[in-house]
Amino acid sequence: MKTLDLPVVERTSIGKASNKKLRREGSIPGVLYDNASVTHLAVNLKELRPAVYTKETYILNLAIEGGETVQAIIREAQFHRVTEKPLHIDFMRVSADKEVILELPVVLVGTPAGVSKGGKLVTKLRRIKVKGIPQNLPDSVEIDVSELELGGTIKVSDAGITGLQVITSQSAGVASVEIPRALRSATAAQEAGEEATEEV
Repeated sequence: MKTLDLPVVERTSIGKASNKKLRREGSIPGVLYDNASVTHLAVNLKELRPAVYTKETYILNLAIEGGETVQAIIREAQFHRVTEKPLHIDFMRVSADKEVILELPVVLVGTPAGVSKGGKLVTKLRRIKVKGIPQNLPDSVEIDVSELELGGTIKVSDAGITGLQVITSQSAGVASVEIPRALRSATAAQEAGEEATEEV
């Protein structure tokens, strides 16, 4: 898994007024969870962008100003409904020998056979939740959909994930090739015509 350096500042003032002031100044309030302890942080929005506007999952080296550097992952990010700007970030500290639970982005590889026949590829699951040692976690889960036919669905169990504990249900659908209404109508009309020809 890739790492990203992220400078942060520990903050002593918390609350709605303080958070609004931080955002006006171009920073985002955040919290670092480390077992039972909680540290309130502020992170510059420009520095944070690469970590939140991406499909990849990073291990972040949080360089606390005037303090230590700790490794963490983003546990949760809250965004503005309209502007999609981050409003608050929850970090969770990780260690080299301790398993973590997180969601890895799904990357679909290949062009489904069903799409070549007029179908439409529909993504049903964008992230898969797994458990493992941070350093052993991949950046994403690549799933080959090239053999997916019309009306077919590929499930989590078909992803071939090894070396990790998969928490998301194995039966959950990841992607499918839907048959458009126009194609279904054309197929039905063709089948009806063939049946009529056979009767004659």
